Parts: sequence; C-alpha cells; structure tokens
Amino acid sequence: MEPMALPTATGIRTGVEGSSHCIYSHTSDMATTAKCLLLLVALAVKPSQEVCAPDCTGVDPGTSIKDPTDCTRYYVCLSINGEMIPSEEAVQCPSGHYFNSYHSVPRCDLIEDAPEGFCSPLCDPCAPDCSLNTPGTLQPHPLDCSLYYVCLADGHTLEEACPVEFRYFDYRTGNCQVDDTLCYRYCDLCLTHCTYDGQMVIDPYDCHRFYLCTPPTEALYLCPHDQVFNTGTGQCEANAACEVLCPSKNP
Repeated sequence: MEPMALPTATGIRTGVEGSSHCIYSHTSDMATTAKCLLLLVALAVKPSQEVCAPDCTGVDPGTSIKDPTDCTRYYVCLSINGEMIPSEEAVQCPSGHYFNSYHSVPRCDLIEDAPEGFCSPLCDPCAPDCSLNTPGTLQPHPLDCSLYYVCLADGHTLEEACPVEFRYFDYRTGNCQVDDTLCYRYCDLCLTHCTYDGQMVIDPYDCHRFYLCTPPTEALYLCPHDQVFNTGTGQCEANAACEVLCPSKNP
C-alpha cells in the first residue's frame, strides 16, 4: 500500500480520514469554531523542517552525525538499499569528550578544549516543538505513532490522527503509512532531557526531585518542604500534582 499524503487544510476539513473535521455553521460550538480557525493558519501541510532526531540527509555512508539531544553522543549513517539511515543507537563519546560536528572530520574532542556554546543547541525528543517551523509543518507524536501534530502560529500545535488503514506516521516524509519501522522512536521518558543552561527538569522517577541543567552535565536537587516539582511551571510548588514520568523502571 502506498503511503497516504496528508491533504491541504481547508475551510471544511483537514488531516485524513479518522482525524478532526471542521465544518462551519451557525450552530457550531465555540471550541469547534476556534479549532477550525486555527487550522486555517496551516494552509499547506508538509513534513517538519525541524524534528528532534538524527538526520543523515546529504552525508556520505560512514559519516558520524551529532545526537541533537546530547552533545556527548553521535550516530553513524549507513546506506541501506540506497537510503541513508542513522545507526539504531547513539554512540557515546569517551568520558570528558564531546562530539565536534564542526570538525572537517566529525569526531569526539576534549570538553576542556571546546569553544563556548559547544553543547548547544539541543532539543527535547519528548516535547514537540513548532517554534522553528512554519505553520502547516508536521511534528511526530513522541509516544504514539498513530498521532502527529500540525504546527500552528506562535508555536502552538494541533493533534491529529492517522486513519486506520494507514495507521503509522512517518516523521521523515510526513505521510501516514503501514510500516511501523518508520515511526519516531527517540523519546524515552525515563531519561533526563536537558536543552539549555539553567533549565530545571523533573527527575523522571521522583516528582519531589529535579535536575538543574548545565549541558552536558546536570545536578540533582530535592524540592524543599516536601514540595512537588511542577513540570508546567518548572518550579517546586506546595500544591502541585505529583507526576512520575517513569514509574515502571528503577533508575
């Protein structure tokens, strides 16, 4: 079966069969109308220009490329049946090294010799980000391959679903298709994902703890007075709901 390209958003509907519909009438409720108006911003649905995943586009086989989530790791690109793909797992640089993607031959170099800002930019594979994408581009759902996000104005997103007959979203092409090996698979809720200096992120195993990020390192802290770390505000709060991102594993 050929992959199903996602159609252009219109004033009547967007997405594919099984996803959200927009039909205007004088009886439409405000929520539906608001959603449809937002959809009009996405005039041309297309693959995302920025996805938090390794990208082997335009490189030679055997080339090492950066892990966009961790500056101390890299992937190796190979040509499989004419298609360039990254290695299944990222490769860790030796202790005290970072991956220097700007060297003439990308390699692991000593952190102590690294230039300022060597560990940026980074991205969070579990947080769809439309800030660098034009309205209408698509982002994969980090945990459910049958879903995807349409980027709207001002970095907002709209969740949509693939149809049953093309249930898997290919994050590279922006198509719903039948091959589950093309799913986005880079989000691990049991890992800490730091993206910038000074960021505070929850300990995935304990809602009373958080990490202060200084990529590529982080320090673990305990919220005072039995407070809970609020993932929405990024602060310790007395009345926040406890959210354990990784309850099924031990650190």
